[in-house]
Amino acid sequence: MKKPILFSLILVSHLVFGQCDGRYQDEIFSDISKTTVEYTDVYDWSWSDSGLDMDIYQAEGDTATNRPLIVFAHGGVYVAGNKDNQAMISLCEAFAKRGYVTASIQYRLTSFINLSFPNASEILTQTVVNSISDMKAAIRFFRKDFSENGNTYGINPDQIFVGGYSAGAVTAVHLSAVDSDDIPDDLQEFFDNAGGIEGNSGNEGYSSDVIGAISLAGAIQSLAFFDADDEPIVSLHSMDDNTVSYECDNALGNDAFPILCGSGEIHSILDTLGVQNDLYTFNSGGHAIPITGISKTAAPFISDFLYNIICETVSVNDISVSTKTNIYPNPASETLNIDNHEGGDKILIFDNFGRKVMESEIRGLHSKILVSSLNDGLYHLQIFNQSGLLSNKRFVKTNFN
Repeated sequence: MKKPILFSLILVSHLVFGQCDGRYQDEIFSDISKTTVEYTDVYDWSWSDSGLDMDIYQAEGDTATNRPLIVFAHGGVYVAGNKDNQAMISLCEAFAKRGYVTASIQYRLTSFINLSFPNASEILTQTVVNSISDMKAAIRFFRKDFSENGNTYGINPDQIFVGGYSAGAVTAVHLSAVDSDDIPDDLQEFFDNAGGIEGNSGNEGYSSDVIGAISLAGAIQSLAFFDADDEPIVSLHSMDDNTVSYECDNALGNDAFPILCGSGEIHSILDTLGVQNDLYTFNSGGHAIPITGISKTAAPFISDFLYNIICETVSVNDISVSTKTNIYPNPASETLNIDNHEGGDKILIFDNFGRKVMESEIRGLHSKILVSSLNDGLYHLQIFNQSGLLSNKRFVKTNFN
């Protein structure tokens, strides 16, 4: 005899919401510790600061030893900024409180004076490639520590993400997407100068692979770098960003600098390729808006995306709970679209306290639900058939664009 749908809901949703021991979605720790390390001594950050350093953030009292790692890089047009950037601190702390290990890195910059030279575009391109080399060395630092030092920082070496804001996001997106086979002839020299696709910034012999990228107002030099095998990317970007275009334009709107394609174009091509991705689009707010509300907007949106990667499948009484269903836009203000590949017949929506607020029948592969009447906040959308829960997704209802 099949269990009633309500009983299945109570049993299964309890375990789904408790997935990964309640970690990685919401803040579960309050106090954070920071450790500063030199992740490589191959290059110096400046004439007065030898080596390249990073700050590693962990939740105090967290005893887990298999935690996902996020390596963040600051913004600053590749001429300014450091690991103490307030946005990076806020991001690192927000995700450390969710149970991650996080790091904010220093990476090599160029001089502002160099950007006034006739070859400014080439100088900036080389600096971007150098930063990719540095970030890869930081990733390898953790895998080296895992292998040689007994995993000092309690990471899962198979769950490493990269991210950043502005220039740092450009670095992270390129690191995630660019493979040796992707490099066109006109860029090969820049990678050769930096030691090849893996770079020459240190900690050789360990992988620099990541399983996803986080981009706040970031971009990529060419959409041709993307292919169907690329790692997932989650982004936040404003349509009126004049520093790093939401679409494709010269950096800073200056034709002396390289053309970069921003989040709008990135996620359009990723959708076409079938690569897992998500994008939070601000209608206005300029270049800085993705980092002005980190705790309210960026961290919850990003953590929801990463959670579906880290905690992809749960088995409850031999029922597989997957995340193949796609819902969009997320956040939603009026209508939520559901692309359903689970074969269920009922959609239920619950608030973050577990109270059912909406119910709808599934009609084919594509459904729409009007969510304008819901209060702003976090919700859980679940798809059921008569055997129980098939899919669980989270979305944000908001009137803020």
